[in-house]
Amino acid sequence: MKERKSEGCTKEKALQSFKVVVPTMTKQDHRLQYDISGLHSCLPALSVGMFSEGFMHGQGTYIWADGLKYEGDFVKNIPMNHGVYTWPDGSMYEGEVVNGMRNGFGMFKCSTQPVSYVGHWCQGKRHGKGSIYYNQEGTSWYEGDWVYNIKKGWGIRCYKSGNIYEGQWEDNMRHGEGKMRWLTTNEEYTGSWERGVQNGFGTHTWFLKRIPNSQYPLRNEYIGEFVNGCRHGHGKFYYASGAMYAGEWVSNKKHGMGRLTFKNGRVYEGPFFNDHIAQFPDLEVEFISYLDLPVDDAQIDRQRKSSDSAEIIRKLDGSKSRSVLGSGIELDLNVLLNMYPKENQAEEKKQVEFAVLRNITELRRIYSFYSSLGCDHSLDNTFLMTKLHFWRFLKDCKFHHHNITLADMDRILSANSDIPVEEIHSPFRTILLRTFLNYLLRLAYHIYHKDFQSRSPSLFLCFTKLMTENIHPNACQVKGTLFSEQQRTLYSMNYIDKCWEIYIAYCTPNVAPPNELTMKMRHFLWMLRDFRMINKELTATKFVAVIAEDNPFIHDGVDSNLELELVFLEFFEALLCFAVSYVPDQMNKSCLHAQYDDLFGNKIGSIQMVMSQPKIKKSLSDDKCSKMNFKPSGKGLAFLSQNEKNEKPKNDQKEKLNTWVNNMYVFFVNTLFQAYKHEELLKEKVKENRLQDAAIAQQKKMESEELEARLNILREEEAKKQDTEMDIPVIKEPGDALSSALTQSPPKEDTAMSQASKSTPSKKKRK
Repeated sequence: MKERKSEGCTKEKALQSFKVVVPTMTKQDHRLQYDISGLHSCLPALSVGMFSEGFMHGQGTYIWADGLKYEGDFVKNIPMNHGVYTWPDGSMYEGEVVNGMRNGFGMFKCSTQPVSYVGHWCQGKRHGKGSIYYNQEGTSWYEGDWVYNIKKGWGIRCYKSGNIYEGQWEDNMRHGEGKMRWLTTNEEYTGSWERGVQNGFGTHTWFLKRIPNSQYPLRNEYIGEFVNGCRHGHGKFYYASGAMYAGEWVSNKKHGMGRLTFKNGRVYEGPFFNDHIAQFPDLEVEFISYLDLPVDDAQIDRQRKSSDSAEIIRKLDGSKSRSVLGSGIELDLNVLLNMYPKENQAEEKKQVEFAVLRNITELRRIYSFYSSLGCDHSLDNTFLMTKLHFWRFLKDCKFHHHNITLADMDRILSANSDIPVEEIHSPFRTILLRTFLNYLLRLAYHIYHKDFQSRSPSLFLCFTKLMTENIHPNACQVKGTLFSEQQRTLYSMNYIDKCWEIYIAYCTPNVAPPNELTMKMRHFLWMLRDFRMINKELTATKFVAVIAEDNPFIHDGVDSNLELELVFLEFFEALLCFAVSYVPDQMNKSCLHAQYDDLFGNKIGSIQMVMSQPKIKKSLSDDKCSKMNFKPSGKGLAFLSQNEKNEKPKNDQKEKLNTWVNNMYVFFVNTLFQAYKHEELLKEKVKENRLQDAAIAQQKKMESEELEARLNILREEEAKKQDTEMDIPVIKEPGDALSSALTQSPPKEDTAMSQASKSTPSKKKRK
């Protein structure tokens, strides 16, 4: 029953305002999904809006008898496009609607519980990208992928306690690769998950309370295999004191064969049982001298009872060490001291320890400086040096100017050690402070021992000269392109894993032992040629100039030595230099806002682009300047003009950073990685073709052998038949001879048949 606003309305006005009581439309599970496809004769409902040809069409409002309300667009009685649902309890949904169901982008807010969701929907369920908040404060939330109301895919979950997980999900549980940080207990895990628990390979770190002004990394870290949340299998445990265990684990305990390196560098290798050394079953306290755990008096008493075992442990751990550096650091000088006569070894060791002690403060500062390069944050404000940092230190201090490459240094330092062959040139291998000191002593001897052959003791003279000529004047003055600026370094680190994969793929085994994989300049140039990246912007001359920038032995102005080996740092820094000059300006402008969606799908793009800079922290000086510029005072114009002057350099700097980021993206993602992928596909195709050709050749060989075998059988049968015919004479009639002469000779098969048929009468005649 309609109520018109005026009597003068004509029939041509198809759309008009209305207020009508109509039978209610069906709804199923109004909190999650709707099925509103037409009008049904149930309870009456109220509808206010526009009509067209007898249907609700256009903007309108529909209220069910139970109080559920819809405001939005209708298409022939069906809620479509955009609308707002309001439930009697106050819950609300606003967004896209298809066939009366939430479908598309929309927001839902529950009134009975502090839960709200903003994201994509499909058939009334959370599906696609979306964010859900579980409390009003916004401290508990999930942002990521959904599949019909289930967390599945990649997402970030922040818990009310502050703990946060970022990684893969399956069936509302952490499953796959992910990173979990427990802020309540200062723990962090990065690795594989299965059904919500740690399972597979990963890294678990326990951050300890940092002592003020301390230079020690106070953290325990385990890198290895997990089973049901426990350390189980093979793994390495790095203690905060510097001790390290590598071996077998069973249910969070050391069990099986293992290698324990004490904090002073001494090593025990053998079996372990129930978290203890198997040879000392009476020792109930595990290595008290180096574990950062409290020990009660009862445990100490029990340890004293096992005096023999404790004495051995104290000797291994260095509690009775006579080193001038203390029990914390004991230099591994066995390899170097063997170069000297036995009567001189004691004095050599003593003098070199004194030399290290005189420079230990400076060396700690250098170690801390280089280990923090390229690191965004650390919960304990300390960092471990990696081989990548160590290479940068060697190049800054010009170690490679003594006619020795970084690859040669790696081989020297890995000699007489337990470093696996595949990790000799790995950029991710960590280097502790004592290892750093031992490396310096080895390199000092290798570089300068010829200068002091006639003097004794001489090892400390080599180290002193290294400190005076190489380290003191050049350390902490970072060169190169990778660690030049913090913001660019953080962004460049996004490409390092993929570039390491490419580097390994194009390395070749070294001719000399230990035959590890290395890359020469020649191979690097060939790789770029295969990728079709050598062009007018990146020529072979430009290639040599970039690599020879800080190495005088590569190019002397006339000739170039392409046989020198490159470590990964030199490889990666060269690519960063190429990226700046490789991308033309017109390509730079066209790709500035293109193809960024592809970046987010890969591991490289998990971090937001630097152009928007959502995760780059402002410096304290910038914050202070911004606060000063906006102080309310009478000199507002002066502050404003000063602010404008400050904004210009900032805008220019931001524009340069955006251009650089774009060059990196175009070069690495759109060019280098695509070319590498194309080459890998070609290699796979070549392998498949070779396998197919080999299979076809094998099949042909088998067929030919089978055919040859058949022919051999036929030849043997024919030879036997010919022998039989020669033994038995056959008398022919004249007429038969004449007819055989007039007729053509039959084929071989017919001949064989005829011979077989004639053999029967000949036998009869013979009888």
